[in-house]
Amino acid sequence: MSVHVDLAREGGVVSVQPGPPAEAELIRRRREAAVPEMSRRQAATKAGLSPSQWSDVERGHKKAGSGVVVPVQATAETLARMARIVGVGADDLAAAGREDAARQLRAFEQDRGLRQRIAAIPGLGALKGLQLPSQSDEELLPLIAAGLDAIDHSDLPKTTKREVTSLFVDNLIHDATRRYSELLLMLRLAAGGSQPG
Repeated sequence: MSVHVDLAREGGVVSVQPGPPAEAELIRRRREAAVPEMSRRQAATKAGLSPSQWSDVERGHKKAGSGVVVPVQATAETLARMARIVGVGADDLAAAGREDAARQLRAFEQDRGLRQRIAAIPGLGALKGLQLPSQSDEELLPLIAAGLDAIDHSDLPKTTKREVTSLFVDNLIHDATRRYSELLLMLRLAAGGSQPG
């Protein structure tokens, strides 16, 4: 990490600002090289971050009061989101010393691939855009994908694979519909029980 020394003295104290870490420099260079140009604000919006958060990460520090500078290092998830927006790959993040963010970026890409694959199946297209809680998301989609993989890699004839895939999908839809109906019933019962009688 480089250090920037600001020679402007405030009250006889020299302000020392840490330079950005390697991964922040990588993000900044890629954003600035984007065609068409991408401002920090545009990039932050696409990543779901505030513009000030994006800027702090790119600079590697933020000001926390008069003359106080605090180093900033993005979390793995935040850095992976930033990398995805500006086209930085997982290998680039790892080379910059952020293997944690590289793993997170690979997980994002794997999830996106699973969603695209599942969305291509008639009847399951709605799952592509479904935002599930992270714990369920890590369990449900890979489980569905594993089921589809098991069918694809089986020794069954093509027509039988199609029939089994159709049955699998129909069962998923049936189960989801049943669970949704049960949930609505529970909500009605809970609402009825909580109303003043």
